[in-house]
Formats: sequence, structure tokens, C-alpha cells
Amino acid sequence: MRIEYSGKKIPLTEALKAKMEKKLQKLARFTGKTSSAHVSFEVERHKHRVDLVIQATHDRVFKARSSADDMYVAISDAADAIEQQAKKDKEKRIAGRSKGEKRTIKALEEASSKEDAKKEKKGKASPVNHRPDLYVPKPTSLQDALLLLEERKDPALVFTEASSGNLTVLVRQGKTRVLLIEPPISG
Repeated sequence: MRIEYSGKKIPLTEALKAKMEKKLQKLARFTGKTSSAHVSFEVERHKHRVDLVIQATHDRVFKARSSADDMYVAISDAADAIEQQAKKDKEKRIAGRSKGEKRTIKALEEASSKEDAKKEKKGKASPVNHRPDLYVPKPTSLQDALLLLEERKDPALVFTEASSGNLTVLVRQGKTRVLLIEPPISG
């Protein structure tokens, strides 16, 4: 990381630079990888001022200005302000907001299904796929279930068999074959 220092009416001591570098290392946890930082120290009428600008990855810029009676306190205050900005930025990115809009649960579910589709294409699909549309709630005969599976073009169908009351699964295997999965008959 490139750090630029400038001072107005104050000598740039190694102690000031060391304190600022230590603060910048701590801030890296919140801001992510930083490409550059500019620190400006100024003393005016017994007020110590620090201007801090951090250029982080993905064109994120964090800016803070702090004034105090002591330069080290001003450095800490500016670093705290950058930390707060970085935390807020991270929360926004995690929440997935765009232009101040909050996502609804439906939008989040749609985004999740799009991500699953992308992962499926890459072979990294989630091991659990929730498909309530494959279940037929009313008791159905095996022949009706086969016709329903053919009409829907779904990969599988879960239904309660009308004659026995057992939960049964039909799984499509290729274009013409269907696998019938029944629970064992206890007797």
C-alpha cells in the first residue's frame, strides 16, 4: 500500500507516521485491500487536524477529517470514522442494496434461485433443492400419476397411492423409462 503524508505547520515525525501506519493496518480489516492512502496533518491555533483519504479496492473511497487538542487523538478519531464508514459500506454490500432499495424476501428468493442455476451450470449446485411442486397432495392411482408425470415433464413426482395409502415416488429415467419407488410393505 502506498501512503502519502503531508504536513502544514507541523514536522512529520517518525512517531506520527508509525502511529498512522498502525491505524491503517487495523483499518485494513474493515476496508479490505487498500491501494493507497493520503494523510494530511495540520496545526492551526492549537487545534490539531487530520485528513485521511483511503482508496480501497473496487473504487471505494473512505474520507475522514478530525480535529482535537492532541494530534494522536485526532488520528484515532479519523481512524474510527473510517472504520464506521467501512462497516456501513460492508453492511450495504451484504444486504445487496442498490440505490437505497431494500430487497424483499421474494427478490432474495429469486436471486437465490438464479445463483443456484448458475452453480448448476458450473457443477457446484447446492445438495438440497426444494421443489414442493413435485408433490401431489391428494391420493392418486399409479396410472394417473404416470399420466401426470408425462404431462408435467417434471423429473419426478411424489404422491400418495390411492389403493394402499403409501407415499410413492416416480422418477423419470430417460425419455421412455420411469423408476417406481415404493416403501416396503410391512406385514
